[in-house]
Formats: sequence, C-alpha cells, structure tokens
Amino acid sequence: MVFKFYSVVLTEDPPNFEPQSPPASRTSKICLPLTPAGCSFIKAVTSRQVTAGASLRLANSASKFGCWRPSESLQCPEEGRLKRFTFRELKVATNNFSETKKVGQGGFSCVYEGVLGDGSRVAIKRLTDRWTFPAEVKLGTMSWHRNLVPVHGFCRSSKHGEYALVYPFMVNGSLDSFLRGQSTEKSPLDWPTRKKIAIGAARGISHLHDLRIIHRDIKPLNILLDEDFEARIGDFGLALFMDEHKEKAVFEGEPNGEDAYFTDGIMGTFGYIDPETVFCSRYSVKSDVYGFGVTLLELISGRSIYKTACLNGDELLLLELARALLKNEQLETIIDTNMPGGYNECEVVRTVRLALLCAQLDPKKRPYMAEAVLFLEGIISLEKRWEKYDQDELEKSVRGGELSGLTNLSTWSVSTSCSGEDESPGPR
Repeated sequence: MVFKFYSVVLTEDPPNFEPQSPPASRTSKICLPLTPAGCSFIKAVTSRQVTAGASLRLANSASKFGCWRPSESLQCPEEGRLKRFTFRELKVATNNFSETKKVGQGGFSCVYEGVLGDGSRVAIKRLTDRWTFPAEVKLGTMSWHRNLVPVHGFCRSSKHGEYALVYPFMVNGSLDSFLRGQSTEKSPLDWPTRKKIAIGAARGISHLHDLRIIHRDIKPLNILLDEDFEARIGDFGLALFMDEHKEKAVFEGEPNGEDAYFTDGIMGTFGYIDPETVFCSRYSVKSDVYGFGVTLLELISGRSIYKTACLNGDELLLLELARALLKNEQLETIIDTNMPGGYNECEVVRTVRLALLCAQLDPKKRPYMAEAVLFLEGIISLEKRWEKYDQDELEKSVRGGELSGLTNLSTWSVSTSCSGEDESPGPR
C-alpha cells in the first residue's frame, strides 16, 4: 500500500518555509552541440575537468511497468508526522558540529555523525541551501521503504537561520566510498554483495517512481549501505514530485501517464545526467534509469565515470569501454580487480547488458526501473531488448559510429592513459 499524504507539525516557526525554486545564481544553462557519438556529451564535460562534486539542476517524471508489484511501504509513525528537533539538541548530539564528527559534504549540505539524548546514533544533514529542505521533509513523511533512507526528523530554527534533517546512521557509508577506495578500513565488495546492492538500489528507485517522484541525482554517493549492506537511496533534495508539476510543458504522453515528459531547470551531477536533460531540458522517469545504468557499471568495474581508459590507442569513457569489451567477449578486463572471491561470469554479463540498456541515448529504449528489478531478480528476460540494442550498435559501427575500427580487434590492451601510463582497473 502506498500512502500519498504528508503533514509536518511546525511549532517554532510559521509553516511557509517552502522556497519555490533554487536561487537564480545556482541555476545553470548548458548549451552543447549534439553529436551522434553515445558518450560525446560526457567527454565534453570531462574535457573541462568537471568533478563528481559539480552539481547541476534537473527534473523528473514517473514510471510504471506492466508487471508492477506493490512496493514495500509502510505508513510513518504518528500518522506521517516527523519529529521536530531543536538546534540545541543537534549541537549537543554533534559536539557543536565538530569537524571530527563530519562524515560527508555535498554541494548543499554537510553531514555529521551524532548521538541523540536517547542514545540513538544518527546522521545529521546541516543544509547550506535551504531550498532542498522541503523536498526532503515531504518525502520523509510520505512513505517508508526498506531501500530508502528514512527521515527521523528535522530542525528549522529561524533564530539561528538553520535547516537540518536527521536520519539513521548508515554504518557502511556510501557505495562511492567502497568503489573509490577512500578508506583502507573498508574491505572490497564481493560479487554477491554488489548484486544485492544493485537489486536494493533498483527497488528503491522503482518505489519512488511508483509514488510519481523522480530522484534526479542517482549516483554511488547517494546510495547508502546499512549494517547488512542493504542499499538505501538517500539525498532527496532535488526530487521532483510529478503531481505538482502538471502545469509544466508535457511533450509526450498524458500528464498522469508513465511516459510523460516535463521541463524544468537542469539539476543533477555531470556524468549521471541523461542526454535529453542536457540537450533538451526534458525529464522523465527514464532520467533516473540512465543514472542507475552508469552506477551499475561503476559498481561492477570500480572505475569512475570521469576516468578515461586507453584501448589500443583510443581513449574511451566507461560506457564506451564496456560496450567494446562486451562485444569482443573480453569483459573480464573491466571487472574490478579488487573484487574478492571471484564472480559469476553469466551474472556479470547480464548485469553489464542491463547497465548499457539503461544508459541508452534514446529514453524510449531504456527499461523502466520495475523491469530492471524483475530482471536482476531473474524473473524476466530482456533478451529481445538486448538483441535490438546489439543490432543498433552494429548499424552505428557500419555507418562509421563510435565503435568503428574497434569491433574487429582480437586482442585488447587497456590502460588509463594513452600516454602509456598503465594502471589497474580497480577502485580509484
């Protein structure tokens, strides 16, 4: 059962806290030439040395699939109301927001580890831009799901000019911290764990789409892991609620349909933003699907979407590299070398195929997230979709597309730089 209501009890401040749009100085317009190459728009960004922390604004839509199954959702306690914390409580919990308590920092917030008065361990997100606050609070009151980070409560203090959100502490941090090798204390993820994370993340995103919500910033940094390595989608500040954006231009489909498109300012993170968002400012649930596809490839390879690899003299980004290696049955070259215990080759191939299907240029050809869940669980097959994808790529190659000149190679030499500096394809 899905509950589509929310209510927030504000006792300290008036309820009109919702800014309608991000500050004008924070909104960017992007004008890039559209080329036929599948990853050219990412290359244009990478050549300008855009990092993973660089955020842009995007927008969303909704999704549904014929084999839809009810999502695992529960009504929040206290009839959907969140607990309100005082700023003093949060200062005490974090030792006055000590630097030693800081566990993360993003474009709009700093995250601190804290301990509340009842002894519970929490993560406290202290916002630097309050315009993301309403979406986080609203989503936290709508529904609980095992693959979404629940919101315990919030703090809004007009006296101190503070906006903060309180979440349960995820002891294993973000997926990004495992893939990038940021901590020597964290062991590399084995294949069963990576598969579990992929399924959990897909379920969480699919549930958001069931609620007619688009996340708009799916990436490893926003996939958190609990003590059992259950994936939890977090950071909902950029979320777009479809039912509130019906007045936006609809380019295709019915406003309430699964294929509805909307326009909005560009938001998200370079590399995980889909092409129709970058070039046309058109948003649908398929925008999240694209980000999930890129994230899947990073999960398997340990490589960053921003890193290029040299393949027999050609510099390729992750999407191009995966396509080329899969086509030549040399996929083991891209597998994370730090992955312990081996892996199921058939499952890895299927997962890479799903990732490439999700990251197609044409949003109509991408599967819905509900389909991705059923595929990862082994319930349905996407073989016909893959055959069509394979045929399309072959036609591109014949026409002199992006893989032209690469498809007939029988041996492969992969490094991270065409200058000859070799580096293993493990976590960066």
